[in-house]
Amino acid sequence: MTLSVGVGATKAPWSGTLRSHVRDHGQGLSVRVIMDRGELERAATGLDVLVIDDVMRTFSISDVARAQDHGTHVVGLFDQGSGVGREYLVGLGVDETLSATTPPAELSAHLLRLGPRRGSSATTSGRAAFAFGTAAGRPARHRGKLNAWTKVSGGSGLTEAVVAAAEHMSKRARVLLVEAEELSPILVSRLLRSPETGLPWAVSRAGQGLRALPEALSGPREDGTAPVGHFDVICASPGAPQPLNPAHLNGLLTEALDVYDEVFVETGWLVAPSSGRERFGAVRDVLVGADRVVVVASADPEGAARLVEWRAAAETAGVGAPSVAVFGRARESAFESDYLARVVVANTGRRSFAGLCFLPEDKTVARARWNAEMVWRCPWLKAVKDLLVVSVSPSVAPARGEGRSDGYAGRQRYPDAARREAAVI
Repeated sequence: MTLSVGVGATKAPWSGTLRSHVRDHGQGLSVRVIMDRGELERAATGLDVLVIDDVMRTFSISDVARAQDHGTHVVGLFDQGSGVGREYLVGLGVDETLSATTPPAELSAHLLRLGPRRGSSATTSGRAAFAFGTAAGRPARHRGKLNAWTKVSGGSGLTEAVVAAAEHMSKRARVLLVEAEELSPILVSRLLRSPETGLPWAVSRAGQGLRALPEALSGPREDGTAPVGHFDVICASPGAPQPLNPAHLNGLLTEALDVYDEVFVETGWLVAPSSGRERFGAVRDVLVGADRVVVVASADPEGAARLVEWRAAAETAGVGAPSVAVFGRARESAFESDYLARVVVANTGRRSFAGLCFLPEDKTVARARWNAEMVWRCPWLKAVKDLLVVSVSPSVAPARGEGRSDGYAGRQRYPDAARREAAVI
């Protein structure tokens, strides 16, 4: 029986030497190059082994996971010289890692020892079975969680916060980030993704009752630029605002929740209750259907007032998910934090936010954005991770009239249950 091996397209020399060795000497191996995730999807039913490296970051963590769900053994080859390292492959969730300098004869022998992971009687085939359906005998996946991230103030750091949150969650879960921002989308440039396909194409497919994933995902640019982030993303198209159809967007998110563990949606403004042909109806439907909501405001009295207004509008619109308020780009001032927290808590009454956090102003964030890279190790990133704890297991807001509490001044006091939940994240 011939072992079917897929090799991810790469500029590294190991690929050419392996294919040459198999062509000249290999017995029992059949090697083909997998150019992109679309070809991986088409070839999934016939692949026993997939070999990728840390030089060309063509496949995401969800691509690897879906291949594994379909029965493919994924091997990662790392090159400490020209690649990003073994840790990158481990983060993708490969089954094992080997050095890219492994001789082709030794690598071929190792692949043969792996053998086929599936029985020859496997009958699943087609796009739906690989990306969304179930393989024969495998139970359907549970529904993922819908996380809505919205804002009430411009320039408060919403985009950087949701990107960092998606990156952190992608280490342990399948994550999709959808940019449902109609007015000022920026993820195409921020994450170095191709402007082709993306959100307009995806909602159009959903509106026709067709599958949109994984083709709708915003992939790498054609010039070979490595994309930023280890999660999947659907970027909105830059340019003139493009109104979203609520039903079509809901169809896309319903499809995504069948595939991903966590779906993050960056939305625009929630401006008013639903009334007829409302301009921002798609945003409202996302918030109403969300499992968790994070609302970001500027760290000033106007931002606090807008959070109060948002909470009232959300209550009227029927947003029932736990909502966490966030003051972005906050200065290190205990007095200001205490004042802003009091304004929000005192004016939202019994329907207050489930949690309130502060993300500090940090030059590291601006530098990472300038260099088109993820944010690493800084107080701001730690605050984002703490925010995830609050949004997953919201704590109870302090009663009106109470003094300054840890949670409402940027140093959240989490209950033990929340800490255990954080460990799962």
